[in-house]
Amino acid sequence: MKIFINDEFDPESSAMMQALYSRSSASVERHIEQVKKAGSSNFMKSYYVGYGHASIGDCGTTTLFLEGVSILAAKAIQDNPLYSGQETSTRYIDFSSQSLIDPVSTEESQELLKNWIKFYTASTEVVRSYLKDRFPLEQGQQYSVWKKAIDARGFDILRGFLPAGATTQLSWSTNLRQAHDKLCQLRFHPLDEVRFIAEAALKKLSTKYPSSFSHTQKDEAEKYYSRFSKKIHYSSYTPSLTEEDFLCRTDIDNKLLEDEEHEVIGLRPKGALLPRYISRYGRYNCMFLLDYGSYRDLQRHRNGLCRLPVLTTNYGFNQWYLKHLPNELRNQADLLIKKQFRRIKELAEKHNLSSAETQYYIPMGSNIVCEIVYDLPEMVYVAELRSRSTVHPTLRRIAHNMCNALKNNHPALKIHADLSKDKFEVKRGLQDIEKIN
Repeated sequence: MKIFINDEFDPESSAMMQALYSRSSASVERHIEQVKKAGSSNFMKSYYVGYGHASIGDCGTTTLFLEGVSILAAKAIQDNPLYSGQETSTRYIDFSSQSLIDPVSTEESQELLKNWIKFYTASTEVVRSYLKDRFPLEQGQQYSVWKKAIDARGFDILRGFLPAGATTQLSWSTNLRQAHDKLCQLRFHPLDEVRFIAEAALKKLSTKYPSSFSHTQKDEAEKYYSRFSKKIHYSSYTPSLTEEDFLCRTDIDNKLLEDEEHEVIGLRPKGALLPRYISRYGRYNCMFLLDYGSYRDLQRHRNGLCRLPVLTTNYGFNQWYLKHLPNELRNQADLLIKKQFRRIKELAEKHNLSSAETQYYIPMGSNIVCEIVYDLPEMVYVAELRSRSTVHPTLRRIAHNMCNALKNNHPALKIHADLSKDKFEVKRGLQDIEKIN
């Protein structure tokens, strides 16, 4: 037996070395010597691949770093069950100086966006002072940790007033085939910004990895992506829901589940995942309202379906954000939201904006219709993880509803969830990345 780890090669050479296993019994040591001798480019040129590029493209990985893109564009890229990466967190980073994407770019549209940022910026210190009075430093607590927790709680509240047109940064680690497939679909996205990003990314990848991006998309596929663009990229569900509603159904036969898997579902310790094969027993379908800010956290769970909604003002502004402002600021926020929502509607009508384009001007505290389709292992995983006390309260409430549904439907299922009441959590101050001196 031999085990090798060779991470020093470019994605295409690494992919080709793996592909050669399927047509050669020679050791990878021999292929490594060929790469070192001929160079990566010549090594790639010396082979003709005649059985399709797809599986080979799966073996070469790359990472894209995208900066100065809107939160909406970031969600479009991340709307992918195979997405791996990170994004700037609105729960830990001050977004007051981030640039804004404005599709209309008129004086009135600029003012509309700036009004959100003006309120966000002007309220930051007011909210921090309010939180410091409510949650003073306790004996034994480290000041620097407490201060970071206060700041994080402030961002939790004020991120609801950030417009979705605010810019962010994200990374995307992917293999070459997945990058090609996803970007080809994004070339027909309803948003101009996303189409531009897709074209620019494909051009850069084609230049860097010509052997993997030289093939062209078939006309039939392009016509298909173009025709069904809005359906592919956005959910169109518009049910009548309130913030208190949580609709949940499952096709799992619990008697069969407990008869066949009683010990597997009942003896699972904390930290262990339900085995994947349990998904054979069925799925959950849940629908509820959730603010767009917290939806972004839920969308990060890829092992299931969580459609990307169109952000609108139709379902109002989530009340949690308003309830956690000091009284005077809450009144200002109420007036601002009413005024801004009216101006968004007027702007959209005046410039004939689509619902997709109008999203740039809408704040992330606005509610959207969220639908998730999970198998049982994913339902349990998300419910437990998002029930933790450090999770944003609006999403944590949904996780608690998920836990309750699981308990009611599967009494023998072991659930390791934190169902405690929401509180100011100093542990948030420890969830940071720091430079070691």
